[in-house]
Amino acid sequence: MRHFDREFRLWDFRVSHDQLLLRSAKTDTFPTNIDIAFVGVEYIELPTRIESPTICPPAEADVERAQLALGRNIPSDQIFVVEAGNSRYLVVAAAMKASENDLDFMESSLERF
Repeated sequence: MRHFDREFRLWDFRVSHDQLLLRSAKTDTFPTNIDIAFVGVEYIELPTRIESPTICPPAEADVERAQLALGRNIPSDQIFVVEAGNSRYLVVAAAMKASENDLDFMESSLERF
């Protein structure tokens, strides 16, 4: 489980490589970006802005919801739950990585994943 006490935006999606980037951009208060990158993305269920997300393992209901959405069995280690407030959003992907960087506003960390 990983909690981030910042606002994130759905920042980038690379169709050609099935990669998704959520970013909390650097500001005067926060001098670095925090990027949450997903690779091998098959399913996304997210709002464009997420306040103070927690990435956590799926509950049984999350696994069932993902399997219903995709119409097949999905290993639970490929289901990432992004919890914010009282909501639970799903991302089905092969892997997830969170990192801190000082990339420019329009520069994507997906190029380096």
